[in-house]
Amino acid sequence: MKRHFFLPVIGTLVFLFSQTVFSQEPDSLPCMAQPNLPADYYIMEVDSCPSGYTLDDENILDFCGQIIDLSTHERKRKLQRELSSLSGLSSLLVQRANFYFPVVEPILSANNIPDDFKYLMVVESGMNPYVCSGKGAAGLWQFMAGTADDYGLTVNNRVDERFHLRKSTDAACRYLHDAYAKFKDWVAVAQSYNIGQARIRAELERQQVDEALELRLVEETNRYIYRIFAAKIIFTHPKNFGINEKLLYYKKIRRYSPRR
Repeated sequence: MKRHFFLPVIGTLVFLFSQTVFSQEPDSLPCMAQPNLPADYYIMEVDSCPSGYTLDDENILDFCGQIIDLSTHERKRKLQRELSSLSGLSSLLVQRANFYFPVVEPILSANNIPDDFKYLMVVESGMNPYVCSGKGAAGLWQFMAGTADDYGLTVNNRVDERFHLRKSTDAACRYLHDAYAKFKDWVAVAQSYNIGQARIRAELERQQVDEALELRLVEETNRYIYRIFAAKIIFTHPKNFGINEKLLYYKKIRRYSPRR
């Protein structure tokens, strides 16, 4: 009798479980509350650049209205290494960009910051709003607590505005303005975001290079600027990197006109 009693019960449970599982549909857009990257944002290494991508015949890149010459073997090698690293995450980053770029772009524009600096945010955090580095940087723009305070963000035991999308983006704009006032070079500004304004100023004076891209800095910073370039290339040539067209909800690309 017990056997006959349990069989209908088990059958009912199996049916209900299957209905629950197969009725679920995948999310079509990224969710802020469920970041997919680990606490320390890491970009994996791969061996080669995607076969669908080649540099333009002119071997140039427009970054913030500055023309970057990528014709030398060394620069091509550095760029291709970062394209290889980022391309493995390109689909995830495009989905997140659909959510964050429409918010960040108008703030950059309102503050007269080149639109290309949204790619700095991509490199800093992978657009994971809750990411924290081992050194204590936090949020989409990866502010350290001291720098956050310098640029108007509240960071204490109760409030941490580094995790506030709009406020942290405004603070990043203030930092970028401050750095541009010192260097008058957007590449140097981007480098300073990684290594600090004082260090960039000292290295520019010491090395006396013709352009900031030629600076010999620590390996992390040397790779950092090329990773930003790679992010721009991936977002402006998404199909070349095998990104599913269904993910391309975000298609707006803006050209930046340099200040006059």
